[in-house]
Amino acid sequence: MDICDDEMVRVVLHMASDVANVRCIPIFVTTSPRVPSEGIEPHVDTETSFRANMSGPDNDEEVLPRTISLQQYYSPIHDNYDNIDDNGVTLQDVGATVFPITTSLEQRYSPYHNNDFRDNDDFNNETEGDNVCAEPSNNTRRGTRFNNDGDDGGAGPSNVPLFQHEDECEDNTPVNNRGNRPIPSMVRSRRRIDPLTSLAPTLPSNMVAPSFVSSCDSDDISVGKLFAEKNELILQLRKVTFRDKFDFKIARSTTTRFEAHCCSESCKWCIRATRSSNEQNVPWVVKRIDNVHTCHNEVLVDGRHQVRSRVVGHIIAEKYIQDKKIYTPNDIRADMQQEYGVQLTYQQAYRAREVGLEIVRGNPAESYNLLPKYSHVLTTANEGTVTHLEQDGDGNFLYYFIALGSSIKGFMQYIRPVIAVDGTHLKGLYRGSMFVATCLDGNNQLYPLAIGIMDSENNDAWEWFMMKLHGVIGDRPELVIISDRCTAIRRAVLKVFHNATHGVCFYRVKGNIKSQFRMSKALWDEFEPAFINAAKAYGHEEFKRQLEGLWMIHSGAADYLENNVGTCNWARSQFEGRRHSILTTNIEESVNAFMREPRKFPVTHLVDHFRKTLQQWFYDRKIVAESMTTRLTTWADEIVTERRTIAERMIVRPVSLHRFQVIGDGLKEGLVDLQKRTCSCRVLQLDQLVCAHAIAACLTHRVDFINLCSDFYTTESLAMAYAQPVEPVGDVADWEVPDEIQEMQVYPPVEAPPPGRRKELRIPSAGEDVDRRTVRCGRCHELGHNRKRCKNPIASTRS
Repeated sequence: MDICDDEMVRVVLHMASDVANVRCIPIFVTTSPRVPSEGIEPHVDTETSFRANMSGPDNDEEVLPRTISLQQYYSPIHDNYDNIDDNGVTLQDVGATVFPITTSLEQRYSPYHNNDFRDNDDFNNETEGDNVCAEPSNNTRRGTRFNNDGDDGGAGPSNVPLFQHEDECEDNTPVNNRGNRPIPSMVRSRRRIDPLTSLAPTLPSNMVAPSFVSSCDSDDISVGKLFAEKNELILQLRKVTFRDKFDFKIARSTTTRFEAHCCSESCKWCIRATRSSNEQNVPWVVKRIDNVHTCHNEVLVDGRHQVRSRVVGHIIAEKYIQDKKIYTPNDIRADMQQEYGVQLTYQQAYRAREVGLEIVRGNPAESYNLLPKYSHVLTTANEGTVTHLEQDGDGNFLYYFIALGSSIKGFMQYIRPVIAVDGTHLKGLYRGSMFVATCLDGNNQLYPLAIGIMDSENNDAWEWFMMKLHGVIGDRPELVIISDRCTAIRRAVLKVFHNATHGVCFYRVKGNIKSQFRMSKALWDEFEPAFINAAKAYGHEEFKRQLEGLWMIHSGAADYLENNVGTCNWARSQFEGRRHSILTTNIEESVNAFMREPRKFPVTHLVDHFRKTLQQWFYDRKIVAESMTTRLTTWADEIVTERRTIAERMIVRPVSLHRFQVIGDGLKEGLVDLQKRTCSCRVLQLDQLVCAHAIAACLTHRVDFINLCSDFYTTESLAMAYAQPVEPVGDVADWEVPDEIQEMQVYPPVEAPPPGRRKELRIPSAGEDVDRRTVRCGRCHELGHNRKRCKNPIASTRS
């Protein structure tokens, strides 16, 4: 080691003063250049190295001190040895008092935390002993180093440059002073030198580790690194070789020993790892690495062994840590080509993507078995949370239900009693369906109440989901459940919720009409707005006028709406309950939209993504609610402010003490009863949000019209709906689960995954407008049809 500052002097003095504990004696070597012969350029060695003195008495044949460090001459590489090196120096000539050369200084003095030196006792258990040989190494390797920070891991060549200048030898071969001839390799010794024990000295607390010491990169393979399994070692080795652009072959692989060499026969790169026993809990330890390549690996052939989907998957796994990250196989191909110069096929990139997803999100089959443990931790961390897991007789997964305690508490007191339910398909390996029950808060934002994971969507699944939902919310007064026209949902609602009212999404009804009745574009453009006005009408008379218009436009569709679907299911004015301006299941589609990517996740990761989303929403929305300065929420206040502008231009005529006639501003005349909180326009009764007629009456008689609005729209209720935070579940390794839950086994659904690639695009509903690809006929080359449906005449080519 170079003594270049006072810190290094203190290290050497400490080693010399505490020989008993250090177990080595520092040797100080002074070198001076001799007078060069004529015609030979002097070679001045400016290094002061910490090495053994192998030079003999001064004579005419004395050579300059070599610039190769001692650990390069005595680096352990192979198992075959000889006694004598090319200079006639044996290891016995070095003497027993010399520092034992079993590992390099960097290996013995690698820093850990708090500026302490590493204790290398782990190497004492090597089964075959440390074999010693010496091999001069090139200054620059043609392959790569495992440790990018310059540390050779304690078994490779020294990181001290072999030459003072880069142009001293073009082929990077060490030379001596005899006509600059290459230095031949030292013949390997057969002598076995036991490794040092407890070599690391304890330095004073104020002493800093020497500057030449560098720690090993944890991402690479270094001497002394432990691996739980041999496959982990091979995988890590493949990742390094893939990154550093060289290839290897396994020379020996047993239950206790692993050896690999460079694919080039002439290259001396190799690695060896062992373990003391073949039991499963005994780790593998890397014993030796010759980290210098003597082959030419600049140009790699296509299809080398390390280009594997599993290796690429581990490299790109970090791309999928964020749940919303979209990283396609084509993105993988582009990145591998740009960063590593490797061309992957689409199939290789797709399989690598599957491996990366499994690393981050877990195995789909094992994810089902994790559900009981996750449910226990979730219910423990979040008070009031309800989870249910249903299995068949063989332990296979059937249904899963989860409702967070924070959502349940907020819904029961501060959220409008209108629930939209719908199901969507999962896109994971085992398919299945996801049922979602969602509401809207006072600020018209999504408020998910519960989700269910089902093996399939059928009558039994919907009935089970409704039973668990009923167990959470009970028979809440004025409860309304809205869905599409699925008969399984309607049957389950009527069977489980005896006091609730079921409604139908009018947008889905519109789609059914469009698909069932093939109207022309002009006719549909006339029918659609009339149907929407009829569905949104508040008054009975207004609805009758719109329905008569539908009969005039298309009698068949009007009859379908009135007699088949039933006006009481889709029309707001005819509905038996109070829908609170929620006429569609679009809020359910919004939940399916933000769960689009998570629906591809394994089941436990999917459920936890739902929890994490609510965790973020509850935190953000509580802060927003507490910062609102108006009594009503931002969304409700904007509506009321707009209605007040209209009400200021209206004429109010009193009828009695609490009843008023309101006329003007192009609106229909309204009769307001402030005591009963009613208006003839029915906006105040159905939405529970003050209408323009009521605002005009309140302004005239100086009554606070905000009191006529429901408490669901107040800022206070919004803040209370998000008052209870959603707690995280922590890392899986930290879960404390009882033994009876730990022993539970949940297997994937019985139905095997179908072959082929999983569909990811959403299947459009009936009558839904979809931007489809324009088809061009291959026969007449016109747009709008294909050659099978082509009816255009083709001109004859005969003369």
